[in-house]
Amino acid sequence: MKNIKKILTLSALLALTLTGCTDNKDKSDCSDGCKIFTTTPIELKIACPNGAPALSLYGHLSEENVEIIAADIVQGYMTDTANKDIVILPTNFGIKQIVTDHVNFKIAATVTFGNFYLLSTGADEDSTLNNGDKVLAFQKPVAGKIFEYVYSDLTLDIVYKANAKLVNDQIIEPTETFDYDYVLLAEPFVSQIINLKENYSVYSNIQEQYALKSGGKSIAQASIFVKNTADQEKAKNVLSTLKKDIDKLLSDSSYLLSATKNLEVPFVTSKIQGTPEFVKSLIDNNNSIGIGYKNAFDNKDNIDAFLQTLGMGQTSEEIYFRA
Repeated sequence: MKNIKKILTLSALLALTLTGCTDNKDKSDCSDGCKIFTTTPIELKIACPNGAPALSLYGHLSEENVEIIAADIVQGYMTDTANKDIVILPTNFGIKQIVTDHVNFKIAATVTFGNFYLLSTGADEDSTLNNGDKVLAFQKPVAGKIFEYVYSDLTLDIVYKANAKLVNDQIIEPTETFDYDYVLLAEPFVSQIINLKENYSVYSNIQEQYALKSGGKSIAQASIFVKNTADQEKAKNVLSTLKKDIDKLLSDSSYLLSATKNLEVPFVTSKIQGTPEFVKSLIDNNNSIGIGYKNAFDNKDNIDAFLQTLGMGQTSEEIYFRA
């Protein structure tokens, strides 16, 4: 993926902000003939972090039972006393809560499978990742561990920031000496940087490198967790609905435009971290945002391998929700 095509023009990119740079009256453009999107409303109370995981709820962004908000708030909902029946959270965090803190939830499905990329800044003289090269990376406990696992044969000089946005901001407006050869970043920031920085290019797709290193395993980035006290039949219906929605999206990305055409663009952007047209382009670009749907129990081998990469143990069958 070294020669990834630039998928946005600069003008389109400038619309990518969490607050939105478009008029509040603007709507998603479905004038080119999007397929008509239909779905079933979510019956249970569900919470999800902004960003890639929220794309799994693209057809339900404005529904009363759906709350899409900062990840740390959603983490606080994964308790026995919180009024949420379903939460979508990083897989490792949710499983740790179940196993270590004994919260009454089960893992039901995985909906994001990695959106991590290593970018070359153009500063490396031999244009090859080698021992001693300097890397700016993010989120050491998860993205960082995956990156270090993929390139475990190299001794790299890695500096970590807490999250991808801090890395993105440091690239755009450095507040300290910026002398990195490579940066580890996630979509949608990857496409932003590729379009803003002429010398930058995608050096490697971390998902592909992880699969090569692990013998074909996939990253289990974010998953759906169902509370044990939730109505189980309704929970199964929610899961079935989300799977159908995501399958539609992957079959034709214009469903995203259709599903959001009556919503204000800044509202949608604040949920999925990009305008509908922008996120559609990421799906069209070999699904670089990493959206999908896999039943968790059927995906247990990949989940266990992912957790082991992060230094956690294998899961027991008891923590899985059986749809």
